[in-house]
Amino acid sequence: MVKWLKGSYRLWQWCMLIIDFRFNEILFKLIIHVQFPIPHMNNKMQCILPQGQTTPERALSNPWFDKGFCEPHQYRAALDRCKGGYESCDMFIDIFADRARLEREYAADLEKWAALSIKQISQSKEFGVNKKVWVELIRASKEIGNTHMDIAQRLQDTVVEKMATYKKDNYGKSILHVKKIKEFERDFEQAQKPWLKLLDKINRAKKDYQDAQRQFKKAETAEKIIESDRGAEEEQKTKVQLSVSTYKKQCEALKSKYLQYIEEMKSSRANYENSMKEVLDRTHSFERKRLAQFKLLFTAFHQALVIDKDPHLGKMTEAFTQSLNTHDADKDIQWWNSHFGSDTNTNWPSFEELKD
Repeated sequence: MVKWLKGSYRLWQWCMLIIDFRFNEILFKLIIHVQFPIPHMNNKMQCILPQGQTTPERALSNPWFDKGFCEPHQYRAALDRCKGGYESCDMFIDIFADRARLEREYAADLEKWAALSIKQISQSKEFGVNKKVWVELIRASKEIGNTHMDIAQRLQDTVVEKMATYKKDNYGKSILHVKKIKEFERDFEQAQKPWLKLLDKINRAKKDYQDAQRQFKKAETAEKIIESDRGAEEEQKTKVQLSVSTYKKQCEALKSKYLQYIEEMKSSRANYENSMKEVLDRTHSFERKRLAQFKLLFTAFHQALVIDKDPHLGKMTEAFTQSLNTHDADKDIQWWNSHFGSDTNTNWPSFEELKD
């Protein structure tokens, strides 16, 4: 009975060894045929997008901040500045046109106020010189309305219209886009187009090389595992060795291609940077011109509001002075006294007979 048990235990051990060996054989086949297929040099790889299109910063309010200008599509920061300048011109026109509107409305409201005030004074119990001077002062004060109308006209002519003309002459506008901004965009695209093609080649070569490197390292790991397994078949070892050799050659070829594109980039970098800088300098000049125009019109705005030499103010002051000089309280009291006061003839009662 004991001998039978010992024999059964040895049989169980042999079965387990056979199962373990078959499991390792299947695992190695999976490693060889699934994870490490023998590559072909003409495999097509997916293109890598330029980093300017894949960076998460594209979602930020200013995705171009603090990046290299010559990176893909970074020139859009310059286009955005031009667009901002165009929008600022529109905002400038709206703001100062609104100020001119306020000046005109104030003059109109002043005219209405004067008419209503004179009507109220005329219908009041006021009389004499005081009433006359009061009405004259109201009429004289309307003159300031002409001053504000002049301010509104100066704002319209020397500020608002000047900016509208500048915007039209320098930006241009079609149904679809702003012409000047579109012109800069085309120039930047033309300057960057060859560079993007080269960058795409570099990114492809980089991906191909690094993918091959990963596969090469995995193949080396598989080779070490199989070499350390005494039960591995020679066919398996041969396949893994072939895979390692193939990946090694592919890595060398892809590395050479990758380095070739890097060298091509270095040789063409200066021309590319100069082309981009030439267009950028033109946008600088365009922006400098816009800022100078703003400064000029800021000065015009100040001059439009200066009224120290305004003729209407002098006329109003003269009317005020003349009217005030005619004001005489004693004259009003005397007039009232002669019509309603002690200087009037009192009808004293006297004896009267009955009249038939």
